[in-house]
Parts: sequence; C-alpha cells; structure tokens
Amino acid sequence: MLHVTNGEATRGPLEQSGLPGTAMSWDDVLHEGPIVLAAGENWYRVRAAYLASDRGISEDQLLRDFREQGDRLAAAASHDEVVFWFEHDLHDQLLLIHHLWWLSRPEAPRTRYSIVIGTDYLGLLRPPQFPAKFASRRPITPEDLAAGAAAWTTFCGDDPRLWVPFARDAGPLVFLPRAMHRLLEELPAASNGLARSERQLLEVLSEGPRPPEQAFVAASRLEEDIWMGDSTFWTIVTRLAAGPHPLLTVVRDEPTRLASGTVTITGAGRQVLAGRADHVALNAPSRGIGGTRLSPGQDWRWTGSSVQRAAP
Repeated sequence: MLHVTNGEATRGPLEQSGLPGTAMSWDDVLHEGPIVLAAGENWYRVRAAYLASDRGISEDQLLRDFREQGDRLAAAASHDEVVFWFEHDLHDQLLLIHHLWWLSRPEAPRTRYSIVIGTDYLGLLRPPQFPAKFASRRPITPEDLAAGAAAWTTFCGDDPRLWVPFARDAGPLVFLPRAMHRLLEELPAASNGLARSERQLLEVLSEGPRPPEQAFVAASRLEEDIWMGDSTFWTIVTRLAAGPHPLLTVVRDEPTRLASGTVTITGAGRQVLAGRADHVALNAPSRGIGGTRLSPGQDWRWTGSSVQRAAP
C-alpha cells in the first residue's frame, strides 16, 4: 500500500500511526509559478526553471534531482492500493486535480485508488488519529477522475476566465469550488492590481512595520483556510519589494527566508492599497499562475465575480 500525502507535515505522523504501507509526500506548490499540462521531462524543465529563478537554486541541480527522483506517482504500479491524503484548501485541491488528471491518462498504473479528504488539517493530527481517517477512505471514482482532469486541464490553460465555472460547481469534487474561488482572488484585482494575498500583507503593514514572521502570521489570520507556507509568503514579499515603485521594503538581518528583520509598507504601497494607484501600472509585474502568464501584455483582472482582460 502507498500513501501519498499533501506534504511532510502529514507524512511524519502518518508513518508513526502504525498504518500499513509506505508513505511519500508531494511537496511542489502548484499555485506558485508556471504549470504545464505534462508529466516527466517537460514537467521537470518548467518547474526547475521557475524554482531556480524564484529561490536562487541551480536549475541544473534541480533537473538532476527531478530526474533522479522520477515521477513519484509512478510508484503506484508497485502497490495494490494507493491512498491519497488531502484537505479542502487551495494547496491541496490543486494537488488533487493534478493527481486525478495523472490517473486519468491511459498510461497510468491500473490499481486501486482511494482518498481521505475533509476539512481537518492533516498535518496537525496526532498519529493515533490517522487509523480512523484511514478507515473512512473512499474509492476514487471515474466521475472524480473526469472532473479532476477537466479542472486541471483548464488550470494549465492560458485563459483564467475558464476557471470561473469550477469555482461554482465541480461535480463530485465538493471542496474544489471554494479553492478555485480563492485561486481567482490571486489574479490582480480590478481596483488596484493587487492579488488578495498581496493586499492582505499591505493591510497588515499599514498598521506599522513588522518582522517577517509576525507579518506572515498576521496576514495568514485574514484567510478562511490555511494554504500558504512561508516560502510562498516570502515570494510575495520579494515580489512587492521589486519594481520601479516598490510597495514595501525589506531589511534583513540574515539572508534566510523569514529571517529576522523588518518589512515596511512604502508610500506607493499605501497609494495602491487605497485604490489611488495601480500596482500593475506602476511596476509591470510578471508572474505565472498555472498556464496563465500575468504581465502588462496579459493583464487579467478579477472583479470579484468574473475575470476580465484589462485594456492595453
């Protein structure tokens, strides 16, 4: 039996729970950076290029690591059952639809697949709580595979307007609509060009400078669900500190993620937060979400109910 978890925080206590089988975690954060509708070498190259640019890691080393590790889901072929462990939040729901797409392909291993899914944060559970969760697992159905494959294919496309229907109804994937709505909120807002996560960080900093750790915790409290890790938060901080008119400044005492130091909103940041200026117009940021490239020439905006393309 193979257990595929949503990260190391779940894998550790699951392995200590006494459940039979082997556990592995899927650690790539799929709401960050460009995504391609592919597996294997094409996937490795796209993700390695992004992670190298975002985190200052050697792209060649990342590619070597990906190739040595191989497609981790392919290990399913060696097991009589594969159990996926997922939560309801954005991070996990993107993992879910990726894995369902992967399983829907004709070349995917033919074995039994089941899922443990709900609103409990699995990484916060104690080892004795895992057997009951395991006993409640359900089979993954053809309807699950079809819905997941459709959603993942759309996420990997270049038109975020097509994400909107999945934020309303995703058939058997009952937690996906809420997660897709949160994903849409990461597009630049029509009012000021800020993603929701960016706006929340600036709101926290508008009350005064904060150490990075405190800013992360305070901004996270503005979320309905826990989905963002510290690496994602630091990516947002770095992005807002860049450009001709930075929206915040960072003073670090040591060059590590969430290091001790101070994060401070700038005058431009206050102007954008108040809706008197537009982040995209000021700084022309460029980033990828799924298959969508957000850039001055591809200025997609979230209105709160629909996705529109801003006029050039």
